[in-house]
Amino acid sequence: MSAQATAVLSAPRCARDGSPEGLAAYGERVFGYLSRSDQRRWAAAYLRGLLSTSGRKTVRRMAQNLDLSDTAPQALQQFITSSPWDWGPARVELARIAAELIPDAVWTAKPVLLRKRGSHSVGLRPGVLPGTGRRVNCQVGIGLFLSGPGSSIPVAWRLLLDDTWCGDPERRRRARIPDGVRPRPAWALVLEMTEELAAAGVAESVPLVLGRDFAPYAHHVAAHLTRRGRDFVVEVPPGQPLAGTTPHGSRPSSSFAPAGDAESLVAARRRRTPTALPGRPETVSAVVRLLPPGRTAPAVHQTHRLVAEVSASPGRPSWYWVTSLRDEPAGVRALARRTSVTEAAVRDVQNELGLLDFEGRSFPGWHHHMTLASAAYLYRRLETERSALGQQ
Repeated sequence: MSAQATAVLSAPRCARDGSPEGLAAYGERVFGYLSRSDQRRWAAAYLRGLLSTSGRKTVRRMAQNLDLSDTAPQALQQFITSSPWDWGPARVELARIAAELIPDAVWTAKPVLLRKRGSHSVGLRPGVLPGTGRRVNCQVGIGLFLSGPGSSIPVAWRLLLDDTWCGDPERRRRARIPDGVRPRPAWALVLEMTEELAAAGVAESVPLVLGRDFAPYAHHVAAHLTRRGRDFVVEVPPGQPLAGTTPHGSRPSSSFAPAGDAESLVAARRRRTPTALPGRPETVSAVVRLLPPGRTAPAVHQTHRLVAEVSASPGRPSWYWVTSLRDEPAGVRALARRTSVTEAAVRDVQNELGLLDFEGRSFPGWHHHMTLASAAYLYRRLETERSALGQQ
């Protein structure tokens, strides 16, 4: 752990209500750039409220829990929805602290459905709740995380918007959507966030690891990151178009498949290689080139590596990843599994820190709330690490 991370963790231990010096020092580090003292004060109060209020984190319930004045709920609401503060510097600082906390972190990303009951939340769209098939009205937030083997920290967010919001001048005005914001696919928003943080000097060379949510767009992601020289591990669907390649100057072997999809290329290689131990998944690796899924997609001429984990049980799924890394397949699989750590973090911040509890009518308000919820989650991780250090 870096000296700077140790300094953050060595601050005085904070009680569960988030009031003593530890949280105050943390809040000053993340939000101390705010120019007005009242903004810094309300940022600290909102952070304490997210960490200490049980159940729904409405501004009224948080103010009551913190024993604030009768006018505090309105002031907190004003700070989140209307106050014109820039959330960008806070996110850069969150990313810096997370990178210190997790020295071997990779970038991961996750679309998060935020179910909404009203009809005025910015970015509202129909969605399907994962695992239930239920259709709901929701916002879709795209979260960027720094992820290690055991923890994943949200550091930046984008709101997925379509033409019904960006193409309607009146809706844009009411929701205060900036003029420069346009509809963009989720994968492009992820790359935009990583590039912004890299430009700020945070985790410039960290690989990007994307799971099943982004598998249909693996070709676009690989083409973009290849041009920028950034390493990646991207899950691909079994039907991902691929071309097998051979080392320069060598002849194709009998197991070589010149073109097909991920599943068929792996099957061709398995026919000519020893199988795994009975009951154990088999790992298959091959040098491949990604083929465009449609005529409009750009070609990827760079060769990458396909790593597959083939299930030993017919009823269980196999997994396929394309990567720019030259690590051993076991190392690639270990990095790919960090997306499951991210999924657990999303559930945690949803259930415990109020990610779902803000109505989010305004674009700035949504970003303010998501930034503070992320800050609360990171602080709680710091407290966990500090407790672990104290027990050693």
